[in-house]
Amino acid sequence: MQLLRFCGAGVPGVLLYYIVYVSLTRLTDQWYVAATVVASIASWGLTFLLQKYWAFRNKESEWLMRQIINYAGKVLFFIFILGPGLIYLLVEHAELPDLWAQAILTLVVSSISYLIDKRIFANKKTAASSP
Repeated sequence: MQLLRFCGAGVPGVLLYYIVYVSLTRLTDQWYVAATVVASIASWGLTFLLQKYWAFRNKESEWLMRQIINYAGKVLFFIFILGPGLIYLLVEHAELPDLWAQAILTLVVSSISYLIDKRIFANKKTAASSP
């Protein structure tokens, strides 16, 4: 059930990402790597809120700052290393069209994000009381 909520909460972020990406690459003729970075920044703020409060049902405020820092670390890695690097390799070396490369990037990032977010938003009170 949690995985389904994660996917459902990710849909608005992915839609925002693609709206920004397509707008930048098709309407303003921006470089696809730069558009990847800008679109990622736009979508990650929205997905933090949806993942924390809805997908993982984490209402705790005690750990909020730690969650923000951990999430920001993940986001920075994805935005500035994994995302641009993978999109560049797929477009320039695998010679895929940029939107196909974006689709692959979305699947890779989403899979890794689920595993990381599950740890970031784990309910600390429940985990502490478990044997």
